[in-house]
Amino acid sequence: MLLKLVFSYDGSKFQGSATQPHKLSVQDALAKALSHLGIYEKLLFASRTDKGVHAFNAVACVKAGNHFKDFMYLKNKINHFAHPFIHIKYIQEVQEGFQVRFDVTKRAYRYIISHEKYNPFLASYVHFYPKIDLKIAKKIASLFEGEHDFKFFQKEGSDNKTTIRFIYKSRVYRYKNYTIFYFEANGFLRSQIRMMMASILKILEKKMSEKELLEQINTKKAYCRLLAPASGLYLSKISYYKNKHF
Repeated sequence: MLLKLVFSYDGSKFQGSATQPHKLSVQDALAKALSHLGIYEKLLFASRTDKGVHAFNAVACVKAGNHFKDFMYLKNKINHFAHPFIHIKYIQEVQEGFQVRFDVTKRAYRYIISHEKYNPFLASYVHFYPKIDLKIAKKIASLFEGEHDFKFFQKEGSDNKTTIRFIYKSRVYRYKNYTIFYFEANGFLRSQIRMMMASILKILEKKMSEKELLEQINTKKAYCRLLAPASGLYLSKISYYKNKHF
Protein backbone atom coordinates (compact mmCIF):
# COMPACT_ATOMS: atom_id res chain seq x y z
CA MET A 1 0.00 0.00 0.00
CA LEU A 2 1.05 3.61 -0.56
CA LEU A 3 1.37 5.77 2.54
CA LYS A 4 1.34 9.55 2.87
CA LEU A 5 3.38 10.82 5.83
CA VAL A 6 2.90 14.32 7.24
CA PHE A 7 5.75 15.37 9.50
CA SER A 8 7.74 18.22 11.01
CA TYR A 9 11.50 18.59 11.33
CA ASP A 10 14.23 20.75 12.79
CA GLY A 11 16.19 21.82 9.71
CA SER A 12 19.14 23.08 11.75
CA LYS A 13 20.14 19.48 12.41
CA PHE A 14 20.35 18.47 8.74
CA GLN A 15 22.17 19.39 5.54
CA GLY A 16 18.94 20.05 3.66
CA SER A 17 15.90 17.85 3.10
CA ALA A 18 16.86 15.95 -0.07
CA THR A 19 18.99 12.79 0.08
CA GLN A 20 22.73 13.37 -0.33
CA PRO A 21 25.86 11.18 -0.55
CA HIS A 22 26.90 12.06 3.01
CA LYS A 23 23.50 10.81 4.30
CA LEU A 24 22.96 13.86 6.55
CA SER A 25 19.65 15.00 5.08
CA VAL A 26 16.09 14.80 6.42
CA GLN A 27 15.23 12.26 3.72
CA ASP A 28 18.15 10.03 4.69
CA ALA A 29 17.29 10.20 8.40
CA LEU A 30 13.62 9.38 7.81
CA ALA A 31 14.53 6.53 5.43
CA LYS A 32 16.81 5.11 8.11
CA ALA A 33 13.99 5.27 10.68
CA LEU A 34 11.68 3.42 8.26
CA SER A 35 14.33 0.77 7.57
CA HIS A 36 14.25 -0.22 11.25
CA LEU A 37 10.66 -1.33 10.60
CA GLY A 38 11.51 -3.21 7.42
CA ILE A 39 10.30 -0.46 5.06
CA TYR A 40 12.99 -0.09 2.39
CA GLU A 41 11.06 1.36 -0.54
CA LYS A 42 12.18 4.72 -1.95
CA LEU A 43 10.91 7.67 0.06
CA LEU A 44 9.54 10.55 -2.06
CA PHE A 45 9.21 14.12 -0.75
CA ALA A 46 6.67 16.72 -1.89
CA SER A 47 9.12 19.62 -1.49
CA ARG A 48 12.78 20.29 -0.93
CA THR A 49 14.20 22.70 1.61
CA ASP A 50 17.68 24.18 1.98
CA LYS A 51 20.09 23.48 4.80
CA GLY A 52 18.76 25.09 7.97
CA VAL A 53 15.15 25.47 6.77
CA HIS A 54 12.49 23.89 8.98
CA ALA A 55 9.08 22.32 8.35
CA PHE A 56 5.80 22.31 10.25
CA ASN A 57 3.98 20.07 7.76
CA ALA A 58 6.24 18.37 5.24
CA VAL A 59 4.79 15.52 3.16
CA ALA A 60 6.38 12.30 1.92
CA CYS A 61 5.17 9.05 0.34
CA VAL A 62 6.46 5.50 0.71
CA LYS A 63 5.23 2.01 -0.14
CA ALA A 64 4.78 -0.39 2.77
CA GLY A 65 3.39 -3.85 3.34
CA ASN A 66 -0.34 -4.28 3.92
CA HIS A 67 0.34 -5.56 7.44
CA PHE A 68 1.04 -1.95 8.55
CA LYS A 69 -2.67 -1.25 8.95
CA ASP A 70 -2.49 0.19 12.46
CA PHE A 71 -1.31 3.69 11.54
CA MET A 72 -1.17 4.91 15.13
CA TYR A 73 1.16 2.05 16.04
CA LEU A 74 3.22 2.66 12.88
CA LYS A 75 3.47 6.39 13.62
CA ASN A 76 4.70 5.74 17.14
CA LYS A 77 7.27 3.19 15.96
CA ILE A 78 8.65 5.52 13.27
CA ASN A 79 8.85 8.37 15.77
CA HIS A 80 10.78 6.13 18.16
CA PHE A 81 13.58 5.99 15.58
CA ALA A 82 13.08 9.45 13.98
CA HIS A 83 13.06 11.54 17.16
CA PRO A 84 14.20 14.00 18.35
CA PHE A 85 14.56 16.05 15.15
CA ILE A 86 11.82 14.53 12.96
CA HIS A 87 8.25 13.93 14.12
CA ILE A 88 5.53 12.10 12.17
CA LYS A 89 2.21 13.85 12.76
CA TYR A 90 -0.08 11.45 10.94
CA ILE A 91 -0.14 8.70 8.32
CA GLN A 92 -2.75 8.20 5.62
CA GLU A 93 -3.21 5.55 2.93
CA VAL A 94 -3.51 6.97 -0.60
CA GLN A 95 -4.30 5.41 -3.96
CA GLU A 96 -1.49 4.10 -6.15
CA GLY A 97 -1.86 6.96 -8.63
CA PHE A 98 -1.04 9.59 -6.01
CA GLN A 99 1.96 11.76 -6.99
CA VAL A 100 3.28 13.34 -3.81
CA ARG A 101 5.12 16.10 -5.66
CA PHE A 102 3.17 16.66 -8.87
CA ASP A 103 -0.33 16.55 -7.34
CA VAL A 104 0.46 19.53 -5.11
CA THR A 105 -1.79 22.55 -5.70
CA LYS A 106 -0.29 24.99 -3.20
CA ARG A 107 2.76 25.36 -1.00
CA ALA A 108 2.96 27.80 1.90
CA TYR A 109 5.93 29.07 3.88
CA ARG A 110 6.38 31.29 6.91
CA TYR A 111 9.39 33.45 7.69
CA ILE A 112 9.74 34.32 11.37
CA ILE A 113 11.57 37.42 12.55
CA SER A 114 12.22 37.97 16.25
CA HIS A 115 12.58 41.46 17.70
CA GLU A 116 13.76 40.13 21.05
CA LYS A 117 17.26 40.53 22.39
CA TYR A 118 19.60 38.11 20.62
CA ASN A 119 19.53 34.63 22.12
CA PRO A 120 22.05 32.05 20.83
CA PHE A 121 19.71 29.22 21.86
CA LEU A 122 17.04 30.51 19.46
CA ALA A 123 19.35 31.65 16.67
CA SER A 124 18.73 28.49 14.61
CA TYR A 125 14.95 29.02 14.66
CA VAL A 126 14.31 32.72 13.99
CA HIS A 127 15.99 35.65 12.31
CA PHE A 128 16.82 38.33 14.89
CA TYR A 129 16.12 41.76 13.47
CA PRO A 130 15.05 45.23 14.78
CA LYS A 131 11.36 46.20 14.84
CA ILE A 132 9.96 46.92 11.39
CA ASP A 133 7.15 49.09 10.06
CA LEU A 134 4.33 46.58 9.60
CA LYS A 135 2.35 48.74 7.17
CA ILE A 136 5.34 49.18 4.85
CA ALA A 137 6.27 45.50 5.14
CA LYS A 138 2.75 44.47 4.08
CA LYS A 139 2.89 46.76 1.06
CA ILE A 140 6.26 45.43 -0.08
CA ALA A 141 5.26 41.79 0.39
CA SER A 142 2.10 42.34 -1.67
CA LEU A 143 4.21 43.33 -4.69
CA PHE A 144 5.11 39.65 -5.14
CA GLU A 145 1.47 38.56 -5.47
CA GLY A 146 0.23 37.31 -8.83
CA GLU A 147 1.98 35.53 -11.68
CA HIS A 148 5.57 36.59 -12.35
CA ASP A 149 8.77 35.30 -13.84
CA PHE A 150 10.93 34.90 -10.71
CA LYS A 151 14.17 34.07 -12.52
CA PHE A 152 15.96 36.82 -10.54
CA PHE A 153 14.76 35.22 -7.30
CA GLN A 154 16.40 31.82 -7.49
CA LYS A 155 19.73 30.42 -6.43
CA GLU A 156 22.33 30.14 -9.17
CA GLY A 157 22.70 26.67 -10.60
CA SER A 158 18.97 25.95 -10.42
CA ASP A 159 17.50 23.81 -13.17
CA ASN A 160 13.82 24.55 -13.77
CA LYS A 161 11.69 24.06 -16.86
CA THR A 162 10.05 27.39 -16.09
CA THR A 163 10.72 30.16 -13.58
CA ILE A 164 7.14 31.46 -13.71
CA ARG A 165 5.25 31.05 -10.44
CA PHE A 166 1.91 32.33 -9.11
CA ILE A 167 1.87 33.72 -5.57
CA TYR A 168 -1.72 33.57 -4.37
CA LYS A 169 -1.32 35.26 -1.05
CA SER A 170 1.12 37.24 1.08
CA ARG A 171 0.49 38.17 4.70
CA VAL A 172 2.57 40.03 7.26
CA TYR A 173 1.44 40.07 10.87
CA ARG A 174 2.71 40.60 14.38
CA TYR A 175 2.58 37.97 17.11
CA LYS A 176 3.93 39.15 20.46
CA ASN A 177 7.44 40.36 19.66
CA TYR A 178 7.68 38.52 16.33
CA THR A 179 6.86 39.55 12.77
CA ILE A 180 5.72 36.69 10.56
CA PHE A 181 5.72 36.75 6.76
CA TYR A 182 3.47 34.22 5.02
CA PHE A 183 3.60 33.32 1.32
CA GLU A 184 1.34 30.87 -0.50
CA ALA A 185 1.94 29.89 -4.13
CA ASN A 186 1.61 27.13 -6.69
CA GLY A 187 5.33 26.55 -6.18
CA PHE A 188 8.61 28.24 -5.33
CA LEU A 189 12.04 28.24 -6.93
CA ARG A 190 15.15 27.22 -5.06
CA SER A 191 15.81 29.78 -2.28
CA GLN A 192 13.11 32.06 -3.75
CA ILE A 193 11.57 33.08 -0.43
CA ARG A 194 14.94 33.76 1.17
CA MET A 195 15.77 36.09 -1.76
CA MET A 196 12.37 37.75 -1.52
CA MET A 197 12.89 38.31 2.20
CA ALA A 198 16.38 39.73 1.64
CA SER A 199 14.88 42.25 -0.83
CA ILE A 200 12.10 43.19 1.59
CA LEU A 201 14.61 43.81 4.39
CA LYS A 202 16.83 45.89 2.08
CA ILE A 203 13.87 48.15 1.28
CA LEU A 204 13.03 48.47 4.97
CA GLU A 205 16.67 49.47 5.56
CA LYS A 206 16.32 52.04 2.72
CA LYS A 207 19.12 50.33 0.77
CA MET A 208 16.77 49.47 -2.10
CA SER A 209 13.63 51.10 -3.48
CA GLU A 210 10.20 49.67 -4.28
CA LYS A 211 10.78 50.73 -7.88
CA GLU A 212 13.97 48.66 -8.01
CA LEU A 213 12.15 45.67 -6.53
CA LEU A 214 9.44 45.94 -9.18
CA GLU A 215 12.13 46.08 -11.87
CA GLN A 216 13.60 42.87 -10.46
CA ILE A 217 10.17 41.21 -10.27
CA ASN A 218 9.56 42.24 -13.89
CA THR A 219 12.98 40.77 -14.88
CA LYS A 220 14.38 44.11 -16.03
CA LYS A 221 17.33 44.17 -13.65
CA ALA A 222 18.53 42.27 -10.57
CA TYR A 223 19.30 44.55 -7.63
CA CYS A 224 19.45 42.03 -4.78
CA ARG A 225 20.78 38.49 -5.00
CA LEU A 226 21.29 38.01 -1.28
CA LEU A 227 19.71 35.29 0.84
CA ALA A 228 17.97 35.97 4.13
CA PRO A 229 19.11 33.51 6.82
CA ALA A 230 17.61 30.03 6.54
CA SER A 231 16.91 29.94 10.28
CA GLY A 232 13.69 31.96 9.98
CA LEU A 233 12.10 29.92 7.17
CA TYR A 234 9.48 27.19 7.74
CA LEU A 235 7.61 25.02 5.25
CA SER A 236 4.12 25.62 6.62
CA LYS A 237 1.65 23.67 4.50
CA ILE A 238 1.31 21.57 1.35
CA SER A 239 -2.13 21.33 -0.25
CA TYR A 240 -3.57 18.78 -2.67
CA TYR A 241 -6.72 18.50 -4.75
CA LYS A 242 -9.55 17.53 -2.41
CA ASN A 243 -10.57 13.88 -2.55
CA LYS A 244 -8.03 13.05 -5.26
CA HIS A 245 -6.29 9.70 -4.63
CA PHE A 246 -7.50 9.60 -1.00
